[in-house]
Amino acid sequence: MLDSEARDKESHLNSPHLGARLSPRSEEQLERGECDVQIVVSDGLSAEAVHANLAELYPVLYDGLESRGLKLGRPIAMRYGRVKLAEHVAQCTGARLTILLIGERPGGDALASRSLSAYLAYQLVDDDARRHAARFSGNADIRFEYTVISNIYSGGLIPVEAGSVIAEKAWQILEKQAAGNRLEQLIKGA
Repeated sequence: MLDSEARDKESHLNSPHLGARLSPRSEEQLERGECDVQIVVSDGLSAEAVHANLAELYPVLYDGLESRGLKLGRPIAMRYGRVKLAEHVAQCTGARLTILLIGERPGGDALASRSLSAYLAYQLVDDDARRHAARFSGNADIRFEYTVISNIYSGGLIPVEAGSVIAEKAWQILEKQAAGNRLEQLIKGA
């Protein structure tokens, strides 16, 4: 289990920027080397969401990515992570795409604390892809694009189906070298 810079639940909740970076000790433990996809699992704001969904989601996701011949990094479990943690992990590991499975905000109905999200952070290492992303977004300094698949739990997108959806979206991102709205535009135009 690796850690973010958030030392405990209180610092995680009160200083979100701490959850966006690996602790120095954790950064040293990461395996470096280029891979297509790095999967990161974090409790985020609801560890219950990870416990309720991961066992069904992960095998389908892993098999879906592996069946496409993608090079996968060693899975990472993180404590006190935030969404931007995906970027720091990608920069440290060299992953083209980081899939962050993270517990979302508890609240709402009784099952809301079981809601998991998948943030697919595509690292724009290719100069051509970065130029297209900068033009599309209007941000000349863009380094990552995101696709989000949310509401993963028994009362929303069921975990087994979510694993398949995430794997397919990951393949599309890597194939088109785009994520988020730019990816969807490219898919519609294809």
